[in-house]
Amino acid sequence: MPYLIVTASWPSDKSDEVAKMYFEELKKYPPDDSLGTQVVPAAFSRTLQRIKAIVITEAKKGKFQDLLIREVNALAMFRTIPGYEAQVDTYLTLEEALGTIGMSPPAELL
Repeated sequence: MPYLIVTASWPSDKSDEVAKMYFEELKKYPPDDSLGTQVVPAAFSRTLQRIKAIVITEAKKGKFQDLLIREVNALAMFRTIPGYEAQVDTYLTLEEALGTIGMSPPAELL
């Protein structure tokens, strides 16, 4: 199943606002195992001027669209925080990607 990777960043001086909104987001949108499995629930890095976070979720079969809509709605909660930016990317598994060109990975890779 495909991976949904959410990457967000914000100015370091907005970290208190982001953290508070994150806890509100978790109340409104708690993790939903019926939609996907969080491979990386949250990971953070810091640059000289910004904080960056990623969340990686593997979608359950037939639940990708529901997962995507949920994530976009959750990210909308942060829209009022100045400098907060986020993007949502989709990545295919090796098997899915090879399937798009009519191939499959060798059995030892599965």
